[in-house]
Amino acid sequence: QSPSPHPPSQPTTTMPAAPQTEKKTDDIIVRTHHTGVMEKIMENSMAIFSVVFLISIAASKTILTKAAFKQVDFGYPIILSGMSCLVTDTAIVGLWGTGMASYAAPKSDKLWSFAVVTVMTALGMAFQNLALNMLSVALQQALRATLPVFVIVFERVILGKSHNKLIYVALIPLMLGPMLCLKGSSGADITIMGLTYMSAGVLMSALKVVYLEKVVRSVRKDMGMVSFLFWLDLFMVPILAPWAVANGEVFEVASWPQKTSAFAWGFLILVSIMGGLRAYSINLVVKHASALTKTAADIFTQAVTIYVSLLIFNTAASMMLHLGIAVTIAGFGFYTAIKYNEKQQKKANAAVKKVIDDNDNEVEPFLKPADAVSHRV
Repeated sequence: QSPSPHPPSQPTTTMPAAPQTEKKTDDIIVRTHHTGVMEKIMENSMAIFSVVFLISIAASKTILTKAAFKQVDFGYPIILSGMSCLVTDTAIVGLWGTGMASYAAPKSDKLWSFAVVTVMTALGMAFQNLALNMLSVALQQALRATLPVFVIVFERVILGKSHNKLIYVALIPLMLGPMLCLKGSSGADITIMGLTYMSAGVLMSALKVVYLEKVVRSVRKDMGMVSFLFWLDLFMVPILAPWAVANGEVFEVASWPQKTSAFAWGFLILVSIMGGLRAYSINLVVKHASALTKTAADIFTQAVTIYVSLLIFNTAASMMLHLGIAVTIAGFGFYTAIKYNEKQQKKANAAVKKVIDDNDNEVEPFLKPADAVSHRV
C-alpha cells in the first residue's frame, strides 16, 4: 500500500497572550494614576501658597505703609498714594513688554462709569492713608472693619434692600469693637482728624460697594485684572497730584530728612508696589482656592495685621484695646460667614429653579430647595 501524499495534520495549540501587552497596559494605568496624584498635589500646593501669599502681602502692605510714615519719616500720605499708582503702572508696563500680560483699554461706553470708580477709589485710598499716618494700625484696622455697617445701612436706607436678620445682629460687634478700641487707645494714637479721615475713607469704600460693585466687575472683566489696575492707577494720578499741591505736601517733601537715602527710597518703592501685589494675590486666591477660603483669609489677615503692628510699633495696648480688637475680629468673622452663606443660598436657589427643556416643557429639578442646602446660619 502506497503512503499518503499528505502527512497527517498536527493538532493546533493556542499560544498565550504576549506578556509585554499586559505589562504595557499596567504601565499606562500606573503613569495615569501618578499624573493624577501629582496634579492634585500641585493644585493643593497652589491653593495653600495663594492663601499664605495673600495674608503676607495684605498684612505687610498696611504695616509697611505705617513704617514709611513712622520709621522712614515720610509723612506725606497723598504723595505716597500717588507713588503707589506710578510704581505699579511702571511694573505693569514691564509685564506688557515681556508678554506676561495682555494689554487692554477701557471701552468708550464705560469711560464715565470708570471715571466715577476712579474718583471713589482715589478718595478712599487717600483718606485711609491720611488716617493711617495719624492713628495706630490697630485702631485704623478696627475702624476699617466698620465698612459692612455703612454698606448695610446704605443698602437698606437708600436702595431699600433687605437682608438676613442675622446680618443686623453682626453689625453690633462691628460697632462695639471699634468703640472699645477707641476707649482703650492712648492719646498719642488718636487724633480727631485721623478719625475724620478714616470715617471718610470707609464712607467712600462703602459707596463704591453699594453703587459701583457691578460696574467694577463688568469693567474688570472686559479688560482683565492687570489692565484694569493699570488704568485705574493712571487715572488716579490727576486726582492725587493737585491734592498733594493743595495740602502742601509737594512743598514740604523738599525738607524730608532722608531724601538722599537710597535705602529710604527703596523702602518707599517697596511700599508702593504692595498695592499691585495685593490685587494680584487676591486674583490668585480666587483662581486656586474657594470663596470660603478667601473669606477666612480676610479674617486672619486682619488679626495678623493688628497684633503684629502692636509688637512692631510698640503700641500701648490696654485690656480695653485687646477686648475691642477681639470683638471686632469676632464680629467681622460672624458677618463674613453670614454673607458667605447668603451667597451660597442664592447659588443653590438658582440651581434648583425649574428649567425649560428643548420642547419648552417644564422639567422638575433634580434637587428640591429643602434638599439643596442642609445648613443655614
